[in-house]
Amino acid sequence: MTVLRFTQADALRCRFGVSPLWETMSAVRVLNGSRHRPLYTDWVEAKREAAASVDLRGLKALQPRAGYTPDFLTPPPKASRARFATEIARVRSTPLERVRSELVQSRDELNNPAAPVINRMLDDVAGTRERLADAIESAWQTLVEPDWPLISRVLEDDIAYRGRQLTDNGLAGLFDDLHPTLTWEDERLVAARHRAEDRDLTGQGLLLVPGVFAWPFLVIVVDPAYHPTLVYPARGAARLWSDAPTPPDSLARLLGRTRATLLVALDPPATTSALAADYGLALATVAEHLSALYDAGLATRRRTGHQVHYRRTEVGQAVVDASLG
Repeated sequence: MTVLRFTQADALRCRFGVSPLWETMSAVRVLNGSRHRPLYTDWVEAKREAAASVDLRGLKALQPRAGYTPDFLTPPPKASRARFATEIARVRSTPLERVRSELVQSRDELNNPAAPVINRMLDDVAGTRERLADAIESAWQTLVEPDWPLISRVLEDDIAYRGRQLTDNGLAGLFDDLHPTLTWEDERLVAARHRAEDRDLTGQGLLLVPGVFAWPFLVIVVDPAYHPTLVYPARGAARLWSDAPTPPDSLARLLGRTRATLLVALDPPATTSALAADYGLALATVAEHLSALYDAGLATRRRTGHQVHYRRTEVGQAVVDASLG
């Protein structure tokens, strides 16, 4: 297991971040092990032709199913909403000695079958750094950027939900629901089934990065050269790769088809504009139905920044559960 030890200062400095670079590398990992990641079967099939046009061999060699992936390929984002151009520039400017040492670590861990490929990379570290950055940029443009508006909406919804958990229930409430391998106890975050070294956060806090391509894994960055970071599966990622949920007929008869559809759709929490886009409805129509659900006690709402997120209440959940029998 891996243990992250918090001080009071760390508890106050936990923050969330969105990283298109992390999403891109995670998407490549999904392609490299798709038979073990059934959630993404539809996405892999949809991107098969596009993925064939990108040379991902170097990135795949450095992302084994189990083992170390060089951290310089995914430095923790410095901004809460990082831009891909900024992140890939950091990859290109990584000190060559760090690139070399992390490539060696990747090569030597768990008898990596890609060791001969990595040895060739080590013959020209500067050229390898550029070629890997070029491959990441091509993967971003081909596999992730076209869907980024939808992906980023899921990430923002997750952060809004997690932020509410943190506000209402503190770190214990946040971490208890973040991933089944995580446990919060005695100012320590314990990650079961992880092999990374323990780390004292020493007042830096923890950066939490949701990922739509992360399921079902956690990634923990504990190298002292980087900010302590935990990448976890974003809540609601499955809705990107599956059809929109439809309400049971019994619920539609009770509430009306559109209103029942919106009630079922409030998992995870969603904004008026997101629901309008997902279901091809006018903003005014969605706003009217959400207002009715709110007035009836079936939904609640909370402002996060400039957005208002709606979610089902316990009563609303009970109504949905009853309609499903």
